[in-house]
Amino acid sequence: MLELLERQRVDDLHDCAQVYVSLAGETLLDAAIGETRPGRALRTDDVMLWYSSGKPLTTVAVLQLWEQGRLGLDDRIAQYVDGWANGKEACTIRQVLIHTGGFPMYGSNDFDTDLDSAEVLARIAATPAAWEPGTKAGYHPVTGWKVLGAVVEAVDGRPIETYLRDEILAPLGASSSLGVSRERQLELGDALVPVAWKGHRFPVVEDDGGLRMVPYRIDKVHNEPWHVAKAEPGAAMRGPARDLGTFYEALLGFGPPLIETRTVEVMGAVHRHDLQDAVFGFATPWGLGVTVDLSGGAGRRAFGHGGMASSRGFADPDLGLVAVVVCNGLANPIAAEQRLADITDTVYCTLGEPAARFRRPR
Repeated sequence: MLELLERQRVDDLHDCAQVYVSLAGETLLDAAIGETRPGRALRTDDVMLWYSSGKPLTTVAVLQLWEQGRLGLDDRIAQYVDGWANGKEACTIRQVLIHTGGFPMYGSNDFDTDLDSAEVLARIAATPAAWEPGTKAGYHPVTGWKVLGAVVEAVDGRPIETYLRDEILAPLGASSSLGVSRERQLELGDALVPVAWKGHRFPVVEDDGGLRMVPYRIDKVHNEPWHVAKAEPGAAMRGPARDLGTFYEALLGFGPPLIETRTVEVMGAVHRHDLQDAVFGFATPWGLGVTVDLSGGAGRRAFGHGGMASSRGFADPDLGLVAVVVCNGLANPIAAEQRLADITDTVYCTLGEPAARFRRPR
């Protein structure tokens, strides 16, 4: 695994990367390769940006409240978010979790602007529906999880970053956080790892309606102190890869219980299928807030989530396997997906024949 990550570093897909692998709660690998800057080696306890790989923590927050009977998965978002309108009135919590909520994928996406959180939520609430909720699918990179964070706060009273700290991260003994305050940034110093652009590109719509991929230099924004401090539940979890690994271990029963075993099964079950995703361009099944069809020949019941062109965390309940990789390099979409597929394949190949019978075709 380390040789693979090092080859990918030499190929300029990242400058550094952390990897964590465990089996039945026993750590097999907790390592780091590369440098955060020239002369400063990455450490396993350094703080890295997980991007969307952190989404499942907010999912678990929602499921905790569901277990407690404080919300229903088919409750309408309008019950919890003021001003929820413009054709989205029927949108439910479940539909947001499986990306069929009906509000635009990138519309009202103010993740990369220094705006007040309440103002951003109000903009999302007022955005017209792009389709009738539940009838089409389109991945919500940020907006959907902003809404779910607001639902958690409306039910519990604590902001989502506080809820995650108290109810998920603290029980795990994790040092990670949703956003990093400016004071904490100064304390961390070089241990706060910047993201690096490695050719990442993004589709834009041409005047004729066609798509064109253009360089997406998001590193120029995401390394700014004001952005590092943002508590965006869809893309701003930061911490060591190990912390995300212990989160998945807990879901498999190898750590402090976060949700019941039967709830984990509900989370990892298929809740959406045969709907073409407007962002990805193909139909892919989804669990509740997690991906259930991971590339690289992952197990048939594996579930997890990737983060923008850089990271992936997942759990395989058949094997008791947990694997997390967090790279600081934002590679182009094809190379980034291949990187994660190769890493996933290597994890399973290392486990040998016992794992082979549970795998999907690569």
